[in-house]
Amino acid sequence: MKKSLLTLAIGSLLAGSAYAQSSVTLYGIVDQSIRFQTNADAGNHSQTQLTNGAITNSRWGIKGSEALGNNLKAIFQLENGFDPDTGRANQNGSLFGRQAYVGLSGEFGTVKLGRQYTEGFNFFGDFDPLTIGNYDNNAWPFFLTQFRNNNVVSYAGSFAGLNVGASYGFGESAGSMTRSQYWGTRASYDIGPFGFGGVYQEVRDPLGNKQQMWGAAGKVGFGAAKVFLGYIGGKDRTGLIDANFFSPANTANPIPAGGNAQANPREDMIGYVGATYQVTPALAVTGVFYGDHIKGKNGLDNSGNRYTGVLLAEYSLSKRTQVYGTVDYNKVTGAAVTELPGKNNQTGVAAGIRHIF
Repeated sequence: MKKSLLTLAIGSLLAGSAYAQSSVTLYGIVDQSIRFQTNADAGNHSQTQLTNGAITNSRWGIKGSEALGNNLKAIFQLENGFDPDTGRANQNGSLFGRQAYVGLSGEFGTVKLGRQYTEGFNFFGDFDPLTIGNYDNNAWPFFLTQFRNNNVVSYAGSFAGLNVGASYGFGESAGSMTRSQYWGTRASYDIGPFGFGGVYQEVRDPLGNKQQMWGAAGKVGFGAAKVFLGYIGGKDRTGLIDANFFSPANTANPIPAGGNAQANPREDMIGYVGATYQVTPALAVTGVFYGDHIKGKNGLDNSGNRYTGVLLAEYSLSKRTQVYGTVDYNKVTGAAVTELPGKNNQTGVAAGIRHIF
């Protein structure tokens, strides 16, 4: 009898939730490009591949909201990243590796719990001319943001042009609050054609060593054009930025032995300037230059530089479908030569199509 009553109660609850749900949306992007790249391995061979897009990675997701009254809503979002050329999932095969959260939204702002973008990624997504690219060759300055984090509680709010955000990621290590911990905060202000702001965040490894990232940026619109200027700084005592993001698997420039990220943390000083121009309602052109001065590369007492230039043209065939072409050039000097697999430079050329649903 008790089991029957429990089953009836759960069934009624589920039915009521389904009826009260105001909206559920299935959405996504399928983006594929044909990309040619020089000096792609230790033998300095060129490579041609079918790969995800220059700016957007392919994804699909489900998001929804339920009106709770008094301008309060329950929200959720589940988002998967995948490679259309193979069908495999990104983010180490996670089902919803891009985002997975539930929360509440109202006049006070939005609170979310789950896997989410870091505050660094949220901030620079609005202040980078490429909205943070997808190829390693045009997105590397933003590796310092680490893109996403698990076990996060976040807050975001917008008030008369002021946009703020803060988030905390639980390390979930018994006996320690700091191991594998993450936290970040950002603020920006929009007034007329101008926008400016700053961000700071920390990510700790399982031993408690921290990787710090900070930055400031601004943008201004001039009719059909928009100009961007930004700075990204970082100090990494975990070794993760070098090991996970800047170490090609097949390299003619091997990482020297004996590095110690605690004694010689990697320090980045990245500056960039770029612009977008809406040539016609359908055609947009973007150009950007990034430069980085690096100290403590691979945990050693050294330094080097990396420079990148990117040009992108996008043409809208409809509101949902765009074609594009892009070219990028990377050059490294000094200790930064280990960031490319062969010679100290790479050139990439690509063309692709993006469909949004």
